[in-house]
Amino acid sequence: MASDDEPTTKPSFRDTMTAGLVQKALEPVIRAVREEVAAARQEVKDRVGGARTGLVLVGAAVGAALTTSVLLAGFAVAALALALPLWAATGIVFVVFAVVTAVLGVVGVRGLRRGVPPVPKDTLRSARERLTPGDADASPGA
Repeated sequence: MASDDEPTTKPSFRDTMTAGLVQKALEPVIRAVREEVAAARQEVKDRVGGARTGLVLVGAAVGAALTTSVLLAGFAVAALALALPLWAATGIVFVVFAVVTAVLGVVGVRGLRRGVPPVPKDTLRSARERLTPGDADASPGA
């Protein structure tokens, strides 16, 4: 007794040839998709690295801001005590820390804007150009 799972006949020559032709036709498409996925992964990895740097700088800016707040409190106490050398020294240190805080904050926020969200824009643009090569030559207003 033959089971229903076993094939009763071999595939025809025509079926074998058709399968081979389909496989050969799909090979470049599969390769292109794999290349685009690899490029997208790399681009996202690069953007996340930029965001990581921005987060570290923002963390440093937060630390400097906390230090600045403590120094501001010290400055206010020294100014109220009217001890000129003490408040002058505190004021100078306060200004230095405030500038450092501002620079770290600005650079950190710029880094975050570059890396978030981590969308592979270059890869998406190249994939669109591959999929619609005729449209790339047309003018945008048309």
